Amino acid sequence: MKIHLLPCMACLLVLSFVEGRSLRFKRSDIVFRPDQEQTWEERELAMRRGYSQSSAANTGSQTIVGPGGIAQQTAGGSVSSNLANDGSSGQLSAANTQQQSLQSGDKFQSQNSGQSQSANFGKDHQQMSNANTNTNTVQEGGNIRQQTQGGAGSSVVDKFGSQASQAQTTNERYVANGQQGSRSTGSSNSQNIGKDGSGSTANSNTGVETIVLPDGTTITKSFGSSSSFQSSRNVKVGASASGHSNAMQG
Repeated sequence: MKIHLLPCMACLLVLSFVEGRSLRFKRSDIVFRPDQEQTWEERELAMRRGYSQSSAANTGSQTIVGPGGIAQQTAGGSVSSNLANDGSSGQLSAANTQQQSLQSGDKFQSQNSGQSQSANFGKDHQQMSNANTNTNTVQEGGNIRQQTQGGAGSSVVDKFGSQASQAQTTNERYVANGQQGSRSTGSSNSQNIGKDGSGSTANSNTGVETIVLPDGTTITKSFGSSSSFQSSRNVKVGASASGHSNAMQG
């Protein structure tokens, strides 16, 4: 006797009693519809599969008032995960931030920073990324100096090969003794490597600086460079370029 069952998340077996005897079914007596055919081992594996999720977060702050001034600090962080119970795949992430400041007389200092990371993996791939930023500010009277830095990176490994990239930036500005200026720089690089041995790389750098003197004269400097390389079997090609400029006005 063959009994066809419809697919279901849970099966309720009912034993029917006829004239004091129960009907007993063997595993071989139960079959699935052709479009849902699977073995008992596959069904047991499917039941064991699943994902486990978890997350956590925290924050904190502190303020101190004393003869040296007012100091404040705030911080926070979070983490989360989503992992397959059989370990075949998952996602992970984490982030945190921090702010600090100090006010003493006419002097003010602050620092703000943040970081984040994430990962994603599966049977035939892996992805990772990260980012960070940091800002420092110092102000005293009419003078001020501020610097901001940031960076990001990512990498991928899969059946086709691997790819990776990074980038960084820095920005500065200041005002001191009637003179003011700013400077910005950036760089990036990337790499791509195929399973067949082919690959390519690329790099670039840029920057610009501006200074304004007390008499109004403006000086500007800039620069840039880039390079790349590519290889495929017996062919290799590379290129590079660079340049700079200076200007004065006033």
